[in-house]
Amino acid sequence: MARTYFKDFEREDGTEITVEYSITPYDSGVSSGPAESCYPPEGGEVEILKSFTDAGPIKLTDDEENAWCTEIFESHDFSADYDDYDDWRDDY
Repeated sequence: MARTYFKDFEREDGTEITVEYSITPYDSGVSSGPAESCYPPEGGEVEILKSFTDAGPIKLTDDEENAWCTEIFESHDFSADYDDYDDWRDDY
């Protein structure tokens, strides 16, 4: 089952919107050292699943979705995801 997260944003008119999103694990890749050990960055794709206010669902503009996906990617704490995975793995 995919894990989802929530983040609050504010529209230009002051409306507060909560988005539910998923994000793939990010690997920054390796760009130095022997060529056989190098690989490009991968992962970190953000998908906004739902957007809503206290009044109900909201449709995002393309500009909002693009800007907020970028902000989510730049601010998401990927290390917390890996910590949770390690904790889960240690249970078995």
